[in-house]
Amino acid sequence: MSPVLTNPYEVLGVPRDAGAEDIKSAYRKLAMRYHPDRNPGDKDAEERFKEISEAYAVLRDPDARERFDRYGTASPSPGGQPDFSGVDWQAIFREADIPMNWDQRQGAPRTGNAMFDALFGMMTGMFRNAGLLPGETREIRVTIPFELARSGGQRRVRVPGPSVCTTCHGERVVNGAACPDCGGAGVRRGRAEVDVAIPRGVKDATRMRLRGLGGPGNPPGDLFVRVAVALPDGARMSGNDVLADVHVTPAEAGRGIETRFAGASVRIPAGTRDGGSVRVSGGGLGGGDLVLTVHHDVWRGLARAASDWLGRLTEGRT
Repeated sequence: MSPVLTNPYEVLGVPRDAGAEDIKSAYRKLAMRYHPDRNPGDKDAEERFKEISEAYAVLRDPDARERFDRYGTASPSPGGQPDFSGVDWQAIFREADIPMNWDQRQGAPRTGNAMFDALFGMMTGMFRNAGLLPGETREIRVTIPFELARSGGQRRVRVPGPSVCTTCHGERVVNGAACPDCGGAGVRRGRAEVDVAIPRGVKDATRMRLRGLGGPGNPPGDLFVRVAVALPDGARMSGNDVLADVHVTPAEAGRGIETRFAGASVRIPAGTRDGGSVRVSGGGLGGGDLVLTVHHDVWRGLARAASDWLGRLTEGRT
């Protein structure tokens, strides 16, 4: 919208002591006069429509109007530019009798008129940045290892830009100073990252919402994180249970052993037969179990035993 707000009373043609209804009436008349539908292709009318909408946004807000009356500016800070990011533009357009259906798929207003819709389609980016439109909903996919899915934890993901700054969450300031990561813009163009809390036992294809971290706008869009769980090689899901194979030597099967599978402790009782199974309660996802089919195999059993030994050695060094 216009970088500098002129006198809103002069823009709407109302006196300084005008009441709310008089101001609303003046806005409606001017909005209909400069309605883009009535002025197709007229850039001057388009700019005028935006100007009167800004003026009305100031005068309908008691706090903004008082600031203008006292300081000659609607900005919360002396000498600053007006901030329209918190304005309810949907309400303003309704008060101008402009019917709109805010398209959830594209995030642009739909009026039912091709010319007006085309105008908004071209101006969508500017409207979002000015706070006229809700921000776009974004979705990303993150693949996590089975161990993290089972136990839960943190996963850092990259947020596609432009997006609401993940450091200041669009507030533009951190500890009273301009946000160091977005420079006080409240928006990141790219390379923004955020830590996502992965709930314990999260299942494959789970869709998690991060409110307000999607595309910039008013309100900011949401970011959805769709989780893909990478199961161990050869493993498969059966409901919430995870089914897999474990290899032991015949000697190990005879005496029983403690081993590990994908980070879970597994006790294989003495005398477990080839093809028998062991169940680890809670070792699956979403409250399911880990069910392992035991196979007697000398070479694969030795390889598994070597892996166990290396794992214990690594743990001892950390």
